[in-house]
Amino acid sequence: MHHPTRFLIYGFAIVILMMIALAFIAFHSTSGSNREVNLQVAHQLEKINLINELSSIIHDRTRFMQSMLLHDENFKEDDSWPNFNRLRGAYTETHDRLVPMLAPREREIMGAIDRLDRDISDLNRQVSVLFLNGSRDEASKVLLQEVLPKTAPLLSHLAELTQAQRMDAQKALLVASSDAEKSRTQIAIFSIIAVIVSVTVTFIAIWYGRKLSGQLQEMNNYLEQKVHERTESLLDTQKELLEDNNELARMVLTDSLTGLSNRTHMNQILRQEYARFERHDQRFGIIMLDIDHFKNVNDSFGHDAGDKVLKKLAQIIASAIRTSDFVARWGGEEFLICCTTIEETDLLPIAETIRKLVANTDFEKVKQITTSLGCAAIVKGESISDLIKRSDIALYEAKNNGRNQSIVSEFTDISLP
Repeated sequence: MHHPTRFLIYGFAIVILMMIALAFIAFHSTSGSNREVNLQVAHQLEKINLINELSSIIHDRTRFMQSMLLHDENFKEDDSWPNFNRLRGAYTETHDRLVPMLAPREREIMGAIDRLDRDISDLNRQVSVLFLNGSRDEASKVLLQEVLPKTAPLLSHLAELTQAQRMDAQKALLVASSDAEKSRTQIAIFSIIAVIVSVTVTFIAIWYGRKLSGQLQEMNNYLEQKVHERTESLLDTQKELLEDNNELARMVLTDSLTGLSNRTHMNQILRQEYARFERHDQRFGIIMLDIDHFKNVNDSFGHDAGDKVLKKLAQIIASAIRTSDFVARWGGEEFLICCTTIEETDLLPIAETIRKLVANTDFEKVKQITTSLGCAAIVKGESISDLIKRSDIALYEAKNNGRNQSIVSEFTDISLP
């Protein structure tokens, strides 16, 4: 074989080896970068999924406390503790998976979330114990005054953690874009070298580069779509949780049968009026109303008929009082009316108007019922409990005098023997 031919053969072999080496270097550098980007993408997606799971667990726990407090048809007292512990266990499991993946700043945020969650969990246990022991009003008070105020900062921290993950995801996108640009540059250099050696190798390199670039672009688009979907899902969940909390706050202040305020809400109103009385000397009064012989209604016509009487009576009272007054179902067949900015002499006409309306109303199956009313207006030095006691005494005086009448209590020092 002639030396020139041998030289060409050797040269061609060297070129082939160089092409193989260049191809190997290009593939190794780009595939290594590709694996790193894949790991970053998977890492960010898993963090976002775990944060979303935490938010869902908190959402489920709030719905559970709402079901327990409202005692709806899906709530079972015997399952309350297992359900509560199941939610706590799910939170702990998700938390333990998430924490090792967090950066130092994110762990600080997670620490704040954990502290709030422990406080809320302890309070939820307290609410559950109070509810199961029959202290529904106290459970509502703890939920309103302590649990709900801690929910807002908890959601704020979750949103902050979500924002941090979104920024990390954006950084991952920038890294992916930079790697793609770097890969394209390398492929261009390799292509220039390959053009000198072989047009075929150049075409292969260009084809490989375009294919790799397309894969990276598809990966970038996929990551952007997933980040957007997860972020929107978390924001929707947080919005729904806030709406549920607001609805729960409204429902725990409302009597479920009549739609009126309940005793807890009326106590808040009385405290507000008492504070206004102390500051501005604006008197207020209360009217305690009780249905006469209501036990006979339930015994004779059934509890369903009794419930209908209570609902209709609530409508009559609400339509008869002034727009500035308040009415609540105080308990059982008792209703309490708070008359704002009023004098003692004005209480009896209001009470009599209500009494006559009730007496002249046809309660369908039950026909007619009557009511007894006790009235009292606040005086200097008297507490809210003393005021309620006076109206209650006047109510029982009305019952003892034959029922179906209204009596106004004149103030005496009830602390004296």
